[in-house]
Amino acid sequence: MRKYLLLLPILLLACADKGLSTRRGAGKDVVLSASAAPAGLEPGAETPYPLGLPSALKGRATYTANCASCHGTLLTAAEAADIRKQAALPPTHADYGAKVKELAAEGRWPVVPPKVGPDFTSRAWRFQRTPSQLYRLIAHGRAPKLEGDPSQGFFEHPGPGGKPGEGWMRAIKDLRGDQLVATGDPVPVWNAVYYVWSRAIAAASPTQFKDVWDLYGQNCSVCHGDTAQGNGPLARTLNPPPFDFSNRKALAQSTDAFLFWRISEGGQFKTIPASVRASMTPESLQQFVHQWSAMPSWRGVLTEDQRWMLVDGVRSRTYEHE
Repeated sequence: MRKYLLLLPILLLACADKGLSTRRGAGKDVVLSASAAPAGLEPGAETPYPLGLPSALKGRATYTANCASCHGTLLTAAEAADIRKQAALPPTHADYGAKVKELAAEGRWPVVPPKVGPDFTSRAWRFQRTPSQLYRLIAHGRAPKLEGDPSQGFFEHPGPGGKPGEGWMRAIKDLRGDQLVATGDPVPVWNAVYYVWSRAIAAASPTQFKDVWDLYGQNCSVCHGDTAQGNGPLARTLNPPPFDFSNRKALAQSTDAFLFWRISEGGQFKTIPASVRASMTPESLQQFVHQWSAMPSWRGVLTEDQRWMLVDGVRSRTYEHE
């Protein structure tokens, strides 16, 4: 309760400006939402999102069987630490090599070095991309480089036959070499998307997920709730209400660039930077951005690294992580 009392002055200051409703006029060039993010909508052809909860844990097997030969085997920080620790044990020790045997059984050892593509353990590759873009790139072999700037052209990804733009939707296999699920099912593609998306946080440190949610609990849960569903103790006093970060549609169509900017600036911004606009479709900005909200600016309160941790934290509410 004490942490909520400490945050109350910040929130009251943010709310002091009259008219927090989204009906208020926008500043220059600002896209203004008219309501909270919609729920339960079917995915459109251009902006798909997962209808069920994707699983990075299940996506590991999909990635290993289909992607690791080109993009390399991905280990978490905890797995790498276990390998180092066990390698230092006497060969007669019961735990000697146990993690290597476990990874080998999963098809993730020996580690395959990456041949092409970005470093998935760094968030830099996904900065101006959305999970929806990555889904289209994997499933259909083609996706826009920037959602909000068609002039930038498209990425093309080779399919199972090596042809750019071919797509993997009908050919994804599991570790046994069989079809993972029914042909054309989007679920394994979404699982692979979120497995790759989660690598930056999983590789940061063995305690990174815990550290992220400790930080969230200290600063965000008073409004957004302990489970980030927009139902914190102060939620009922705010208009518009705090955002529900379990909204898979919103997060699948949002970039890290947007989330970091929004956390940094709060809800009293005057303009949306061109780089953020270019990274998201006009429709997604219109649906998910409230200009006049009680969200305080966390720039100057939290460090840059801490704000990035919160980006990872709220994203992790829309998929099952390892």
